[in-house]
Parts: sequence; C-alpha cells; structure tokens
Amino acid sequence: MANTRRVVFTFDERSLDDLEAMKDKGRYSSLADTVRDSLQISRALQEQASEGFDRVVVRNSETGEERVIVIPRLHPEPR
Repeated sequence: MANTRRVVFTFDERSLDDLEAMKDKGRYSSLADTVRDSLQISRALQEQASEGFDRVVVRNSETGEERVIVIPRLHPEPR
C-alpha cells in the first residue's frame, strides 16, 4: 500500500457545504475521496493549460448541445 499522510483542512461553512454536496452528488464514499478526485481533475486541467488549452467543452450526449466552460485559474496572468 502507498504511503499515506493525514492532512487536516479547515473549511468555512459554505465551502464545507459545497464539498458535502459534491460528495453526495458524485456518490463518493468520503470527503477525502471527493477531494482526491477533485485534485486529479484539477491537475489534468492544469496540464492542459500549460500546453495552451484554456477552455473545456462539454457536450450533452442526448441533445448534442455543447457549452464552453472557461476556468479562470487556468488563464495565464496578464503581463
């Protein structure tokens, strides 16, 4: 088994409510699993941003409708 470390986070009430809602909606077994998955998604987006990709396109598989999501933290700081 991989080495693990215990980490403690302090959330304000609203952020904790959001995290718990994400846990429930994503059917995660724990808050830790929710955070772990969120970190993996964030890392993947950051890697793509480092290659110049700065938008995410999502598609509704039933209707074919597409939307573009702009994630502010993926945009480089203006020089």
